[in-house]
Amino acid sequence: MTYQASNITSETRDRIWNLSRTVLKDNNKPHITEIARQAGVHRGTVRRALSQPEKQTDPAILAAAAAGGIADPDNLSHFWKLAKDENGNGYSLFVKNPKSGKDVSVFDMVRDAVTYASPKRAKLEPRTYNGGEHLLVIDLADVHFLKLCVRTETGYEYNREVARHRVIEGTKALMGMAKPMGIGRTLFVMGNDILHVDNPRSTTTSGTFQDTDGTIFQGFQDASSALEEAITHVSTFTDVDLIHCMSNHDWMMGWALTQTVAGRLRTNTRIKATDYNISEAHRKYYRFESNLLGLTHGDGVKEEKLLGVMMKEARQHISECNNLYWLLHHVHHKDRKTRGEITYLREKDHNGMTAMVSGNSQLEGANLNIESVRSPSPPDGWHDRNGYINRQAVECFVYHPTLGQRARFTEWF
Repeated sequence: MTYQASNITSETRDRIWNLSRTVLKDNNKPHITEIARQAGVHRGTVRRALSQPEKQTDPAILAAAAAGGIADPDNLSHFWKLAKDENGNGYSLFVKNPKSGKDVSVFDMVRDAVTYASPKRAKLEPRTYNGGEHLLVIDLADVHFLKLCVRTETGYEYNREVARHRVIEGTKALMGMAKPMGIGRTLFVMGNDILHVDNPRSTTTSGTFQDTDGTIFQGFQDASSALEEAITHVSTFTDVDLIHCMSNHDWMMGWALTQTVAGRLRTNTRIKATDYNISEAHRKYYRFESNLLGLTHGDGVKEEKLLGVMMKEARQHISECNNLYWLLHHVHHKDRKTRGEITYLREKDHNGMTAMVSGNSQLEGANLNIESVRSPSPPDGWHDRNGYINRQAVECFVYHPTLGQRARFTEWF
């Protein structure tokens, strides 16, 4: 049987090099003819393969891959590299493997980021704040890390650095305003289009292309570090519950981001993230004494169905809670209503103004209260062209155990 010379694949080259170590002539040189026969290739292919440098893989990568049960590290699209001394000090790097064109496994990325996050953290300072009886809900809605807004086009500048600043400084400002109310516990809402896109192709989950400031990897890294800093700041004053809302721009990567941040903060005893709270459930419920809060992104179930959905999905709590609330997101502007026998509009953002409606409003404790939360991200080119101009802000809400929502604070940008 004869073989024609052909292009050399990496698998063929590896097989030839492996045979060259064992199939030798008397002078300990590779036996070209025998190697060609065993490899099933032309002798010219063997000569060309051996004339090329043998592929060398970083021994550290080989060792790490072997420990993780990975036979061929060249198939890795990315990996975490950690180096630590005996005291636990060191560094970790997120490395993209240029030799692979394999698709990214989000599950593996999140698992590695959480598993290998250092459990050692700086000791938290003792609390200087005695707290109180209220629940604080910090809801950073629709931050859209990676969104790109150009001032010459829209009148606004927005990028990863601006988004990071608004997450961290906005959280600190809200905490400062709410503290005098007496906060005993904080619910920190995550998700809700924290990322602008859902993949390396800069498209949303449904495939709509977006102008972006950087790659999905940069956005993921910046958003996770910003949230980690913001949540840690809140935990120096109160215990914190994390809760996640699935969203339409980053359905998969937004969920992955929450898992990563929750994993990194797992050694902080003041922060709690239950399986239910950070699951992929479309709607979440959170009970605080006689207050029942429903949270969802706002792009799914229609507003008029929210009461019925709450009664079905949280039936065991409805009869014990006098105050019912839904916090929605997605629309980037304020829209606050009370729904009972009739729908009563209480507050709404319009372009350039906010309308506060006066009149005989319905009692909050006797009806369902629905509120859309403002976004800190400005309009990009598409929104500006279509006239969707939102007032940029982050918001928090303060709830009394029995009296319901007592206050709402807004930090404008």
